[in-house]
Amino acid sequence: MNESQTVDVKLKDRGSAFWPDASLIGVALIWGVNIPLMKSGLEVVDVYVFNAIRLVVSAAVLAAFALREWQRGVKPKAGISFRQILIHGLFVSAIYQLLFLGGIATTTSGNTALIISTVPIWTALLARIFLAERLRVLAWWGLSIALVGTIIVALQKGDVAVSRQHLVGNITVLGAAMMWASGTVYSRSLLTRISPMQLAAASAVVALPIHLLVAAGRYGSSLPALQSIDLWMIILYAGVLSSGLALPMWNFGVRHTGAAQAAIIQNLIPVIAILATWVGRGEPPTVAQVVGGILILGGLVMMRSARRSPTDSKSRSA
Repeated sequence: MNESQTVDVKLKDRGSAFWPDASLIGVALIWGVNIPLMKSGLEVVDVYVFNAIRLVVSAAVLAAFALREWQRGVKPKAGISFRQILIHGLFVSAIYQLLFLGGIATTTSGNTALIISTVPIWTALLARIFLAERLRVLAWWGLSIALVGTIIVALQKGDVAVSRQHLVGNITVLGAAMMWASGTVYSRSLLTRISPMQLAAASAVVALPIHLLVAAGRYGSSLPALQSIDLWMIILYAGVLSSGLALPMWNFGVRHTGAAQAAIIQNLIPVIAILATWVGRGEPPTVAQVVGGILILGGLVMMRSARRSPTDSKSRSA
């Protein structure tokens, strides 16, 4: 029995739910707190320069942890190719990042939040088509309820707009959502042959040159802003945690719960972002945001209940 199988057996012995769920919730916490922090950082520095620098930090951190794993004998299994790593890196670390940043610049934040909230649905559908991951009726209800809650939260931004001037931005953000969903589904088979940390590190390193080139010519104008210690604290948070250690945590969750089950945790991000904004920027949530948050949490509970159902376990093992 290899190390990957040993980990899987240990997780099953413990109910197979706690650590993957804890990891995914940790990702939601990191990404939720990152939203108001990045908003503050991007007010003072070019978006592509910020992105390039934080991804340099991310690649360095992930590579260091992956090297440590390698030295301890954790190595990819035979059968995984550089081409597969390259495709995954392009999906989640290059194209997704660039489309998301481009979308933010050309549409409203409300439209962005609303479109990104569809990621769990796309992931579930793609996982059903390409991975034969089947969700029970209770899980689909949970997914739908969480989506409604997320839409309610997104609408409270007050700048959701349907107009031709935002069409390109909306399509760009939709492309970002599809890229993340596709990368999540694509990673499922890879994670049976490579550790979550090593996959995240390889993807970050593969995509880094692209981001450095995109930011070329913008570094000089950003030098004055980069003298701020506060900005560097935001960059370090985003680099070490948000686009760094959160990625292997995400991969770990996908590996042990499935792509569709993992993606639903993303609906927690706006709830955490609202709380972080309340604490950090003094903006209390509205009644509608509270209602939306309750629906999101209710949907997550339903999804988790469906996964723990004996009937569901039998169907997956069949």
